[in-house]
Amino acid sequence: MNTENQNKLIIISSPSGAGKTTLCKLLLKKMKHINLSISYTSRNKRLNETDGRDYYFVSVKKFEQLKKKNFFVETAKNFNNFYGSPYSNIRSSQKKNKHILFDIDWKGARKIRNKFKKENIIDIFILPPSKTELKRRLIKRGRDNKQEISLRLSYAIDEMKHYKDYKYVLINENIQMTVNNIKKIIEYSELMHLQNKTLKSKLKKLIDS
Repeated sequence: MNTENQNKLIIISSPSGAGKTTLCKLLLKKMKHINLSISYTSRNKRLNETDGRDYYFVSVKKFEQLKKKNFFVETAKNFNNFYGSPYSNIRSSQKKNKHILFDIDWKGARKIRNKFKKENIIDIFILPPSKTELKRRLIKRGRDNKQEISLRLSYAIDEMKHYKDYKYVLINENIQMTVNNIKKIIEYSELMHLQNKTLKSKLKKLIDS
């Protein structure tokens, strides 16, 4: 019988510029029973970011101290900055009977898969419609210079090769359509869990009677 947990670890990954952070924000507005796992990072805070809402911004020294204490379920280093998801986010969501959403890359996703049962994970990889569109989005963000954009683009192309690690792969041509498809995937998982639970209960009655 299926022993999957009702509260899922939802992983959304994508190459830089494919829209995963925007998708995560829209999904959280549509599905109130999902908590975002706010990561810790050693990178500098951007102008539009708030500590404790977008990330927990810490020094490299503090990050390394927390890592040594087994504080993180997964960590990654991207563009010389450290990122990590704390175990406490998972525990907090389970207590509140909510799913938890991870906005992380393929390396972080792999580490989570190694620590939790696959039945308790919903992992989704987001692809851009094309390389041309990805480059356009990276330029439009206005965060990086030409050299950094070229670096991010080559890194993104390498990241795309890992889509096969994921159960679901979506091409983000339209942001609203994509977020609705993510919502449907989660709702399908919830429905299957409910059906399995009901079936288990009915089978027990049949066998025990």
